Amino acid sequence: MMPEEFEQKQRTYDSQWRAFEIIQRMRWITLILGPVPLIWDNLLWPLLQNMGVPAIITVEDLMQILVLDVLPLDRWVDRETFEKIWPHVVNVCTVLFLVFLIWAVRMKRLTRNAAREVVKVEERYIMEELP
Repeated sequence: MMPEEFEQKQRTYDSQWRAFEIIQRMRWITLILGPVPLIWDNLLWPLLQNMGVPAIITVEDLMQILVLDVLPLDRWVDRETFEKIWPHVVNVCTVLFLVFLIWAVRMKRLTRNAAREVVKVEERYIMEELP
């Protein structure tokens, strides 16, 4: 029978691990919707065009195709609305990426500490049970 302290530490670790996983996923989503389009559309794509590379699709074009043609979202968003809100989506996602980046570092530290606490309690329990 495990002590109540161990179960409480294990629940704390599990909840922090789940939160850390969610934050990591959100960090990647906001990276794809924020800094990547910002860097590709504003820096790399114009640079490649100046170097004579054939026209390559931008992230904005890719998202516009995805939202308006592939997904049936054209009922709610038309091309003009998409072009108006896309820069705001990129800016908000860039800020959220920075928030999730800092939050992920903090949650990683908290999760690691919670795991260490579980191990300490488990070791203490094993030492007490040994004859």
